[in-house]
Amino acid sequence: MSFLATTANAQFIGINLDAAIAYSAASGTASGGAVGISHPVPFIPNLGASRVIFNETENTTSSADANSVLTLETKTTISTFNFFYNIPFPVVSIALGIGAGTMTTNTAVTETVSGTATSDNSELSTPVSEAFIHIGLPFWNTIEFHLGYHAMSVSNIDITSKSGIVVTNYNLSNKSYTGGMTTIGVQIAF
Repeated sequence: MSFLATTANAQFIGINLDAAIAYSAASGTASGGAVGISHPVPFIPNLGASRVIFNETENTTSSADANSVLTLETKTTISTFNFFYNIPFPVVSIALGIGAGTMTTNTAVTETVSGTATSDNSELSTPVSEAFIHIGLPFWNTIEFHLGYHAMSVSNIDITSKSGIVVTNYNLSNKSYTGGMTTIGVQIAF
């Protein structure tokens, strides 16, 4: 009968909030992050979402005419939904997950020939797959601070393909946005 006097250990529902501090395929700064909901039910995955946004500008001179300059201003958004499991360890917590989503690029294509500019837009969308890991330090069973790495895999794309401007005289290669988003975050349990 002594087992009736023991205290019960409650499992908590947790909310994960992460901020992106870098994305390896971005030439500048990136914004965004990840959110997730953890629950105590075993064998059922937890749910989350990730998003990273970054801008880049590229200027290229024509190989046929030195007076022709092509300017590409691209806003890229990568959004995924994911499933993850929390793996308990005595001192640290680890979360492993996978996800899928889309990457959208919106590129303003401007060709300037001898001072005269012509502009058009090129918007593309392509599938993304994601795998991630979070490693954290829990405190008092209610709060956890963690670092995360989200590996995003995307096929190479021609960001000017939907534009009405012919870019054949410019040495452009397909863009690769495959990379990793580094995050820092907190989980609050209640």
